[in-house]
Amino acid sequence: MKGYSQLRKGRMSNSSTVYHLTFATDKRIPYFENFYRSRAMIKALKHCDDKGWSKTVAFVVMPDHIHWLVQPAFKDISELVRVVKEFTFKHYQIRWQRNFYDRGMRSDEEMIETARYIIANPKRATMVNHVGQYSHWDCTFL
Repeated sequence: MKGYSQLRKGRMSNSSTVYHLTFATDKRIPYFENFYRSRAMIKALKHCDDKGWSKTVAFVVMPDHIHWLVQPAFKDISELVRVVKEFTFKHYQIRWQRNFYDRGMRSDEEMIETARYIIANPKRATMVNHVGQYSHWDCTFL
């Protein structure tokens, strides 16, 4: 099996595990260079938390992709990603790649390291000199 089918094979989520999810816009179109679309994306992530479906640990909205460190509650990770993609398409016409990447955190240390990786993404991409200069991220550790 290749592609998306291979990514889905064996995918499960556990409510006691925190997952690093990454998903990208269709054709890597930089929809989120627009401030209001970026804030809408954050609103979609927050919607999942407000509904009790998830607990966000960290996220960053990059111009053409999202990193989301999240613990699922009443929806599995595939459903969470689907809800976010549907919400942003319906309200903001953001088109998404069909697949997404996921990795379960095996320890608190790995979770903290991954959260640091996520929030440092804009700096690594040379979009800013310091993460505090970037507006579209959050982390429960800070």
